[in-house]
Amino acid sequence: MFSLRDLSAIAEFGIGAGVVADREVHCAVILSGSQWIGPSVENALVVSDLPSLGIPDRLLSTLAAGHAAGLVIAGAPDEAALADIREAAARHRFPLLTSTRPLSAWKAGLAQSVLDLSVARTRRHVARLNGLLSRLRPSPDAVDAISGLLADEFDAEVVVRGGTGILAAVPPAAPLTLASVIQRPDRPHQTTAAGLFARTVPISADQVLIVATKEPQGRAEADLITHAATALSSVLAPRPGASDENIAAAVRGIRLSAFQLLMTGHALHARRVMAGLAPGLLDSESARVYIVDCARADRDTVMAEVERSLDGHALAVRCPAYHEHIIVVAPQHPDSDAEQHLRRLREEFSAANVAIGGSLVHPLGGVGNAYGEAADAIARASHHPERTVIISARTPTLVDAFPAGSAYAWASTFLQPVLSLPREGRQILETTAMALEFQTSAAARIIGVHRNTVARRMAQVCAAVGVDPDRTLDRITLSLAIQIVTTYPHDTTTAGPPVSLHELLTHAQVRAWAEKALRPLADDRRNLVHTLRAWVLAEFNAEAAALHLGVATKTVRAHIRAAESLLERDLVTSLPREAEDAGEQRLSGIRPLTIALYATTRPGSVYQVRLTDPTAYPNPAAAPVPAELSGTP
Repeated sequence: MFSLRDLSAIAEFGIGAGVVADREVHCAVILSGSQWIGPSVENALVVSDLPSLGIPDRLLSTLAAGHAAGLVIAGAPDEAALADIREAAARHRFPLLTSTRPLSAWKAGLAQSVLDLSVARTRRHVARLNGLLSRLRPSPDAVDAISGLLADEFDAEVVVRGGTGILAAVPPAAPLTLASVIQRPDRPHQTTAAGLFARTVPISADQVLIVATKEPQGRAEADLITHAATALSSVLAPRPGASDENIAAAVRGIRLSAFQLLMTGHALHARRVMAGLAPGLLDSESARVYIVDCARADRDTVMAEVERSLDGHALAVRCPAYHEHIIVVAPQHPDSDAEQHLRRLREEFSAANVAIGGSLVHPLGGVGNAYGEAADAIARASHHPERTVIISARTPTLVDAFPAGSAYAWASTFLQPVLSLPREGRQILETTAMALEFQTSAAARIIGVHRNTVARRMAQVCAAVGVDPDRTLDRITLSLAIQIVTTYPHDTTTAGPPVSLHELLTHAQVRAWAEKALRPLADDRRNLVHTLRAWVLAEFNAEAAALHLGVATKTVRAHIRAAESLLERDLVTSLPREAEDAGEQRLSGIRPLTIALYATTRPGSVYQVRLTDPTAYPNPAAAPVPAELSGTP
């Protein structure tokens, strides 16, 4: 990975001497005037000049808490002017660098160069790991192959020492060069008489891996060396079946990493991750996503059959969030038909109630959207006799019912505090949308980030736009706004005149859509719509709705289940729930229901749902934009 130490070694950036921190750098962001750095600074190199710093201690506290890589002061300021910021950096133990290049040069191209270098190093790291994986299987020359890989990658001298002597050495004279290190294998870091920087990693109780390089090793090098030691432990001490298990676990991890990269829109990186396992698998511009709900069947058994039947034509992973699910990303190739194979799989496991949901074809960079469609399809599949729903054509949705100009005007105004962020705004909304559609923990596992990161971004966005993240109806309003700005063009010239949410939801087009959406409930003699209105008004609490209606709670629940069957939607989500997210509900079913009921409620009715709309009036619930999302630290 690209680090501060790497940065300081490149003259182009004009970084002053004395950089000792070895923090990873993923990108560079500019702090200039009122422009803030964004809500997430993890591994970011923040570049500023002295006039834009604001209060040094406050800035450094924010950067340190956000795990930023470092702060660069551009324009070569004198030491006297740097006194306060150096003191704050020392207090927070945060890397402070100076650059002789002006801030304008960083804006013009140096910041982009940092990103390019980071991406290049990441790709190289992936290639290294794939190279290591290819040498994992036990064989007579596996130890030599792994040692040779390390020596080639790092221009290093490598020794594998066992209890009975040297097991491998590259070059052959390495044991002589590293004699002092071999004699003291208990020291993880040593410098040889020739000036080599040696790292010693235990393989087993009496076996060690020693790698000595001409330059100090960074985090990426240390990571690969540790992986190599793990691989050597499998090769040198194989137990019956243990090596195959380790290899299988490594392969599963690589596939899951590729899927999570696709979920976050990094198709190119996903291709590179999979290149060592399945060359050409992701060399397609489009893909469909399928979800297999294993129900009563053993997931490992179903997974084995999925892998056998698809035979390298699709990327299949065990869902990291829902233990009954298998996710299949099927790139569109002329010679593959994943749907046909999965339908046969459904027939084979029909006795166990296995279900299948599939998406439309999406660009490979839009796998996240395809996954959302597949999740909706698998929820609907439980209401179908064949327990299979494959979306074959795009049907009009709630968002399609809105007048485009007015909808975009409202949604862009609602989300303006986030959309106004430079570059990061829409990426933040994508993460928020995933967290809204699924429980926080599930969303975090699916996209491969920490739950706290997802929860923090959700809270920051809700505070910025003025809604309560703990109120389901507020979450519905926020998710509706995000859907609108991601569906319609991002060109504000297409926006219509300002409107309120109430005006939008009572538009003639929306009322017509709502009446059609609720039509399946009209002939039921139990007056299901009346029950649903009370349930939505009670924030989806069946007990509170029953109390309001003067009926038993089980009656309300029975009416909700009946409505689910008629509407073919999960209103009380059937997806597995995480205990820590017990208050959250999946919105794909209750969002259209809520909007349909709102649009068809008579003005002044006691059943009118209260939806927060900060764009229509001053909202006392709206909090000041948090520092992470604002223009001031």
